Amino acid sequence: MASLWCLLISVIVAFGVSFGFTVLILWLVFITHKIKFNVTDATLTQFNFTNNDTQLQYNLGIYFTIRNPNERVGIYYDTIEATAMYKDQNFDTRLLTPFYQTPKTTSLLRGRFEGQRAVVIGNNKVSELNSEKLAGVYSIDVKFRLSLRLKFGIYKIIRVRPKVECGFQVPLNFTGTSSFPWFQDAIGCHVDY
Repeated sequence: MASLWCLLISVIVAFGVSFGFTVLILWLVFITHKIKFNVTDATLTQFNFTNNDTQLQYNLGIYFTIRNPNERVGIYYDTIEATAMYKDQNFDTRLLTPFYQTPKTTSLLRGRFEGQRAVVIGNNKVSELNSEKLAGVYSIDVKFRLSLRLKFGIYKIIRVRPKVECGFQVPLNFTGTSSFPWFQDAIGCHVDY
C-alpha cells in the first residue's frame, strides 16, 4: 500500500514538474517576442475646459497597431481596456472589441473617447494647460490594460495581463481630419508584463 502511494505521489510530482517546465519554456519564448503597440494617428476635434477649468468636453479618436511578432504563438485579446488621460487625470475609459491575432500579423484598431467629465488639474499643471491651449496642441496619454491568452498549436495555455502606456501630442482640429504630419512615424508605446 505504501509503494502505491509513493508511485502516485511520484507521478503527480513528475506531472507538475513537466507542466511547470513547459509553461516556463513557452513563457520565455513569448517574453522574448513581446507584442508591439504603436499609435499611428489621432484626431482631437474637441478639448474644452469649462467651469473654471474643472469640466472637460472632449472628442478624441486614436488609431493604433498591435504587432504579434511570434512565429508560432497566436494571441486572444479577451479584454482591451483603454483609458485616456490628461495631466495624470483619467477622463474616459472604453472597452474595445476582443479579437484573435494570428502569428506574425499586425492589427489596426481604433478607439473613440467622447463626452464630458469633471477633471481636476493640479495647480502645478495649470501653466502647462494654458501653454497647450495657446499652442492648440495637447499632450495625451492612453493606457491599455489587457487580458490575453496565448495559443500554441491547439492549446490555449497562458493568461497574461500586460499594461501598455502610450504618450503623444495631438493638435486640436475641428474638421476631424487626420493629424498627419504629426504622426508621420508611428509612436511606440511601452509594454510591461
